[in-house]
Amino acid sequence: MKRGILALLALAIVSGAGAALVALRQEAPKREASLLDQPVFPGLAERLAVAATVELRRHDGAVTLRREGDTWVVAEKHGFPAVPGRVRELFVGLAELRLVEERTANPDLFSRLGVEDPDTPGATSVLVTVKDQAGRELASLIVGRRRVRTAANLPEAVHVRRPGETRAWLAEGTLRPDTDPLLWLERDLLDIRRDRVASVTTRRVGADPLTLRRAAPGEEFTLVDGPEGFNADRIRLDDLPRALEFLSFTDVMPAAALADAPAAGEAHVATFDGLTVTLRLVTHEEQRWATIAVSWSAPKSPIAEDAPEPLLRPEAAKAEAEAVTARVRGWAFRLPDWKADVLTYRLEDVAARQENPS
Repeated sequence: MKRGILALLALAIVSGAGAALVALRQEAPKREASLLDQPVFPGLAERLAVAATVELRRHDGAVTLRREGDTWVVAEKHGFPAVPGRVRELFVGLAELRLVEERTANPDLFSRLGVEDPDTPGATSVLVTVKDQAGRELASLIVGRRRVRTAANLPEAVHVRRPGETRAWLAEGTLRPDTDPLLWLERDLLDIRRDRVASVTTRRVGADPLTLRRAAPGEEFTLVDGPEGFNADRIRLDDLPRALEFLSFTDVMPAAALADAPAAGEAHVATFDGLTVTLRLVTHEEQRWATIAVSWSAPKSPIAEDAPEPLLRPEAAKAEAEAVTARVRGWAFRLPDWKADVLTYRLEDVAARQENPS
């Protein structure tokens, strides 16, 4: 039964993409003695093959996931792609959810279980609704408080109620219907490790550019065109070649929406394996946002077959540039303040601090 559900969901969520869901090989959890053992939504796995939208609504927020071809996107974030694994996890959770026992038929007690009407001020419940392309409802459920019990290998359970019904249930299974749109986004943008970087230039609007360069991997970076006698803080200098390590964003919007935003600066990073990354930063509502352009060209010095990690062979570096470009083209990303600071470093930002003579 479980394998059948997983197979159907893999087709429903990533049809034609070759994705598959593989059940973990582990001891099956014990099941509590129960009054019931039946699915909350019989036959849902088959119906999810035509799912087109998922609405997750709380009294203080909502998320709408929309299917566009083989991709699920987040409507509240202008259609930016959702993490495929999170959508798959939600569908598997709904399809495998099984009623264990009735908890109450008294509406006055719904808030204790977190299954009150989601529109109630202060409610903690989440209404999950799945619809097809024509807007027909495939599944709808009010999801309340979870119950996790690790003792005796008992499975996770959650309190639920079907909209319009006056009975609340304990259901066995895992559901995490988050209503924060950011939690549905793949927020990692780039991870260009320091060892790949050949040069980096940053420029803040109104200031001269700052450039670091080295001739070969493993060498120290040197400051280009620094003033005579300038004493640099080596730790802060090293922030620059690490600027694109684990780069992620805190918000996203179409780049066209920021076409008139004032420029804040830019950064250019080149790698030994042929990658060039350009970030242009603007200021919008006192936050710094960046557009990203990535290109690849064959490096002047060919990468040796036995090149140390993390340098990439030409095919891999080119593929990386194409994949990142496909993901970031047309989008602007709000960056964490500390990362935006590094990407617009000035000469004075990397100067060694003077010791207090007193």
